[in-house]
Amino acid sequence: MTSAPSTLSSHLDKTWADQLVPMLNVLLSDFEVFRFNLRGALWNGWGEQYILLRDILPSHIEHAQSAVDVLGRRVRCLEGLPPTSIEAVLELSNLGAHEGAFHDRACMRMVRESFSHLLKLERELLTTAQHAGDEVTAGCITGLMQFQEEALWHLRSSLRRSAFETEYLRKEQA
Repeated sequence: MTSAPSTLSSHLDKTWADQLVPMLNVLLSDFEVFRFNLRGALWNGWGEQYILLRDILPSHIEHAQSAVDVLGRRVRCLEGLPPTSIEAVLELSNLGAHEGAFHDRACMRMVRESFSHLLKLERELLTTAQHAGDEVTAGCITGLMQFQEEALWHLRSSLRRSAFETEYLRKEQA
């Protein structure tokens, strides 16, 4: 006699939830470390484009905070437990904490690389959620990705160096 798989109150198979919760917790932890890195860049940034960073970083910080909240609530809906201590977040996170002052270009590079990393995780999570038939998790992840895709586009275009900049920096370093 076979038993029916246990389901959550949302009618999602518990085995799928058990796969999704650890992935959501890693993503939540990465967003939390990213938020700290963004705040550090906002407080300790410098360089020619720092004024631009002061304008764009708050929206990225708000996005990261919103993502942490959305992901934490989703983990609880799936009857899991999100990380609740800095130690747990750092243990789960794949992003490294940045310390010290940020030149504007280094900051933009950190943001770009972090968004790229987060998007990769989100695509994996989205695929798993779709296979599980978990439209709610898929919708949460899709919503996060939309902001990041646009932010990445803006950052990529701002990081491209002109031929003049490349030559100038080469001379400056010599």
